[in-house]
Amino acid sequence: MRKGIIAALAGIVLVLAVLFALRSTTGVEIRLDGSVISDTYEETMEYTQGMTYDALEEQLLSRVQFIEDGTDITAEVRVRGSQEGLVSLGTHELEFVRSDDSVLLHLRVVITDTTPPTLQGTASYTAGTGTSFKAENLDLQVYDNYDIYVLDSVQLSEVDTSRPGTQQATVTISDQSGNTASMDIEVFVRDDAEEAPIGTQVFIQEEPDDLTLLLNATHQLPDGWEPTDLESVTHDGEGTHYLRKEAADAWQKLYEAAKEADISINVVSSFRTQSYQENLFNSYLAVDPDAATYSAAPRTSEHELGLTLDISYDHELHDDLQTSALGRWMSENSYRYGWIVRYPQGKEDVTQYIYEPWHYRYVGVPLATYLHANDLTLEEYYAQRSEEASR
Repeated sequence: MRKGIIAALAGIVLVLAVLFALRSTTGVEIRLDGSVISDTYEETMEYTQGMTYDALEEQLLSRVQFIEDGTDITAEVRVRGSQEGLVSLGTHELEFVRSDDSVLLHLRVVITDTTPPTLQGTASYTAGTGTSFKAENLDLQVYDNYDIYVLDSVQLSEVDTSRPGTQQATVTISDQSGNTASMDIEVFVRDDAEEAPIGTQVFIQEEPDDLTLLLNATHQLPDGWEPTDLESVTHDGEGTHYLRKEAADAWQKLYEAAKEADISINVVSSFRTQSYQENLFNSYLAVDPDAATYSAAPRTSEHELGLTLDISYDHELHDDLQTSALGRWMSENSYRYGWIVRYPQGKEDVTQYIYEPWHYRYVGVPLATYLHANDLTLEEYYAQRSEEASR
C-alpha cells in the first residue's frame, strides 16, 4: 500500500516537473497545435511550392497560442527574424515577440523537401542500328515542388544499338534534396530506322495557382488550365482587361498611387486564353522565324497566368517606356505593390526574350521586393535557390 502511494506521488512530481520545464521563462504558457511547448522549440516542416516567409509566419501564428494569467495574448504577438521572398530549405531562426519587443518564443524551423519529383514521358522509341540513343533523345515531362531545374539531372542507362533488337533502359531524375523518380523505357533498334530525333523535355507546373511560379519555354502550364478568379482592372485606356483577384487588387492600389502622382496608365494586354495565345503565336511565326524571341508559345506565356499586364502611356507598346514619366514611376514604385519588369534590359540571354519594358508580372510584394533589391530575374532567382539547396 505504502509503496503504491509513494509511486503515485513520484509520478505526480514527475508530471509537475515536466510542466514546469515546459512553462516559458517569461511566465507565459505557449501551446503549439494545442500542446504545451517550451520557449525554445524546434519544428520541422515540409516545403510546399510558392511558400513565402509571410505565409510561413501566418501559418505558424495560426498554430501557436500564448496564455498569460489565463488570458490569451496571441493577438499581441508578432514574428521577428524572417526574410523577403520564398522560403528556402534549411534552418530558420524565428522569434515571437510582444509589442514591447520582449521575446516569448525562440522557434527554430527546419524546412525540408522529402517529396520526390514526378516523371512522365514517352515509353517507346525507335533508333537505327549503330546510331546513338542518349538522354537528349527522350520526350519527358517533369515536376518538382522545389527544384525547378530538375531536368538538368536526367540520366539514362546505357542503350546498346550495335545490333537490331529491343533494348530496355531506365530514366532517372534527382532533385537537389536527393529525392529521385524513375521510369522504364524500351528502344526498338532496327536496321531500316534512322537516328532518333532530339526529344522535347519540359517542366510542367503542377501548381499553376502559385503566384510566384516560373513560366518560360521550358517551364509550362498544364494543358487546359485557366485561372478561375479573374476580375476586371482599372486603367486609363479603352477596353476591358482581366487579372486574377490578388493581382487585380494589387494593381488597383498601384493604379491609385500612380493617379495621385499624376501618372496615367493604359493597359494594352492582360489575360489570354490558351487558344488565343496559340493563334497569336502562330500568326507571328508564320511571318517571322524569330518570333519566339518576343512571342511565347501557348502554355508558356505569362499572359495565360492572369498575372501579367502590357502597359503604355498611350495605346501602343513602346521601347522607350522606361524613359517616360510612366516608366520612371513604375521603375521606382511597381515592386512596392508586387510587380516586376519580367524581361529587363541586359538580361536577354537569361530570359531568352527581348527587352520588354511594358511587360509587368505580379509575383507578390515579398518576392518583388527581393528581386528588385538584388537585380534578379525569376530565372536567376530560382537558379540561385537550386544552387543553395545543393550545397
